[in-house]
Amino acid sequence: MSQSKNGKNHIPFRLNVLFFAIFLLFSTLILRLGYIQIVQGDDFERDLEQTASEVTRVDAPRGLMYDRNGELLVDNKLTLSLTYTNKRDVSEEERVDIASKLATIIEVDKDELEKIPERNKKDFWLTTHPEEAKELITEADEEQAEDEDELYDLQLARITDEHLRDLNDELKTVYIWGEMISGYYNAPQRIKKGLTREEAHTISERLDKMPGVDILRDADRQYLYEDAFPRFFGQTGAIPRENLQEYLAKGYNRSDEVGTSFLEEYYESTLRGKKAEISSEEENTGEETNGSRGNDLVLTIDIDLQQDVESIIDQVVGGNTGSFINDPEAYAVVIEPDTGDILAVSGYSDHLGTVSSSFEMGSTVKAATVLVGLETGVVTPGTYIYDAPINLPYTPEISSVVNLGNVNYLTALERSSNVYMAHIAMRLAGYHYGSSQTWNTEKYHEAYEIMRYYYSQFGLGVKTGVDLPSESTGINGGKANPGNLLYLSFGQFDTYTPMQLAQYIATIANDGYRMQPRLVKEIHEPNTNKDAMGPVKKQFMPNVLNRIEIDPQYIDMVQQGLWRVTNGSRGTARSYFADTEYTSAGKTGTAQIKIRQESTNHLIDGNNQAFVGYAPYENPEVAVAVIVPGVYKSGQSGMANTIAKRALDAYFDLKEKRPGKEEETRLGQN
Repeated sequence: MSQSKNGKNHIPFRLNVLFFAIFLLFSTLILRLGYIQIVQGDDFERDLEQTASEVTRVDAPRGLMYDRNGELLVDNKLTLSLTYTNKRDVSEEERVDIASKLATIIEVDKDELEKIPERNKKDFWLTTHPEEAKELITEADEEQAEDEDELYDLQLARITDEHLRDLNDELKTVYIWGEMISGYYNAPQRIKKGLTREEAHTISERLDKMPGVDILRDADRQYLYEDAFPRFFGQTGAIPRENLQEYLAKGYNRSDEVGTSFLEEYYESTLRGKKAEISSEEENTGEETNGSRGNDLVLTIDIDLQQDVESIIDQVVGGNTGSFINDPEAYAVVIEPDTGDILAVSGYSDHLGTVSSSFEMGSTVKAATVLVGLETGVVTPGTYIYDAPINLPYTPEISSVVNLGNVNYLTALERSSNVYMAHIAMRLAGYHYGSSQTWNTEKYHEAYEIMRYYYSQFGLGVKTGVDLPSESTGINGGKANPGNLLYLSFGQFDTYTPMQLAQYIATIANDGYRMQPRLVKEIHEPNTNKDAMGPVKKQFMPNVLNRIEIDPQYIDMVQQGLWRVTNGSRGTARSYFADTEYTSAGKTGTAQIKIRQESTNHLIDGNNQAFVGYAPYENPEVAVAVIVPGVYKSGQSGMANTIAKRALDAYFDLKEKRPGKEEETRLGQN
């Protein structure tokens, strides 16, 4: 190479061009790498996660339910479900194609087709009729619209019933398509639960032609004693729309099934299983992270007693259906006084009324009224009141079944004196019957409050606390006039539920402790062997809601009055309990009502028959409350008494047949 005059080497021009080009290439490469890392890094990382570590969560079976003696009541039955996992990069045409293919394979209930939301139909029509959809938008619309969403809303609004009639032959496809797109991306959405063997086989053969479609093992709830305990087990199903956001916030998927009523709903978090997780890599190897069944519930129910009570009600009421003004009704609750355990809860044709329906319970509430009178001092153990009709202005005559003459608290309970109770109410209001005195509004309003205050301590007119999603508290009739105060005192004004009535008599039976009624006593960890329960995870101890503010000696005295009802020479229930091997106590009730007859729309005079009681009298183990409402005055009498007596018989018969198991149960609670 030659040298210049100043001694420096000359670099050829072409070599300079080459260096410059290399510099430009490296600069471009560095800029591109920076753009990918900084600008598009998050997108690529998200795509990588979706393709390399995408997780599918598979539902796990729900927990089981057992009765108090370990009898399996609610099980799971293996079934297969069709699912679809939606992806962001799937075209609408592909989804419609898959829905069309599935529509030729699976059956869909007609009810589901009838419930397809109109919005789904419109969305499907727009997807499958793109050219016609364009015609729904004018050039003016495109100029005025702020964005594509506004144009889409215009298209939806302009779809007519005539347009949607084009879909009548494709409703199954519309339904399936709607289910496919209703879930989140990359989460399996349940399309159909309970595939038939033929459906599952056909789908399996065509999975390679339907990306995103899969068949997963699932579980159907199996209620083994549905006829004996039909409503309170509850049901499972899709997440209710009004609760969707709440469940999503708790980590549920939109397609998950949850408890939708009663025990299934109340104990949802306990019964819910832990989902199995299958990642995208694991799907290729067949490996998965095992889920687990939900925790199991041990109910307080004795299913044998429950079946007996069901049968008793069916026999007594079913044999006298002509005695009812409208459809026959009857409800019974059998409860353990010391713990609040519900041993049986039943209704003729419907169990729900035991917590949701309320009735005037008649003379069954008189024990509470006597206790109010004794505690407030308006009557004493030595007080005698002459039982004769009471006539007040603007109030129908108040009397007992017959004029009873002089009665004290014992004979008032034994023979069921309405007049004795009415005098307690008048004395609470400071009113002296037979004088020229007028009613003091402030005083009789105060008397209403005093009576309801004490009643509420027994559970009458307030929530019992039973472990169910909702219960009625009955109807408070207000305090409009003094005459109704007297009717309140003997159970013919305010209304109460059968569950409240059971809590009330149980409170008297256990010497004044209002126990919270419960249907679940224990939670157990799941066991692979269904015949043996797993370890106890949680045990619910009996819960005392309150101790009634009444002198214990008065409770003892009223208990004696209730003993006389079933054992006294003139007890109103003596004839029903005279031949029992156990000693009982109780109170009959008949509320005179007017009820509208549905077939004629006329008001008819009728009765609500009721009974509350417990046994053995000396050491109560069981209490019962029965209400048979809406009976003709000329209808069969004593139905509530008969049901209650036979229910107590059934309890003691079962106890005799399995003394060891019953003793173990009671020892375990101490």
